[in-house]
Amino acid sequence: MNEKDLNLALLEAFPELADEFEDYTSWQDGLETGAFLIYEDVFRPRIEKALTDNDCIFAERAFAYVEKLFASGDDYAVNIVTVGILEGLKANCDNDAVRKFLGASTLAVFNELTY
Repeated sequence: MNEKDLNLALLEAFPELADEFEDYTSWQDGLETGAFLIYEDVFRPRIEKALTDNDCIFAERAFAYVEKLFASGDDYAVNIVTVGILEGLKANCDNDAVRKFLGASTLAVFNELTY
């Protein structure tokens, strides 16, 4: 997968992020904006907010999507999710709150991260 593929996949899965995505990328490269940036600066904050607000519906959707990217086996997608999502969550959030939403593949990686 490339930048555009990952960004399109995110917007298809989470159309509610469209305005934030547009605001963030309007001065950059649009859909070609680095996926690391989008996943870390647009998607992860929404996941963190869902965890803080106890929005289980969004959290479940978000982590199912993350697990799907892990299951894809695409090295770039896995790296984006590991660095752009999981590392930040591990460092900034209640790890037990995160763990309850993680799928098996994601949980294994999350548990190996150290902070």
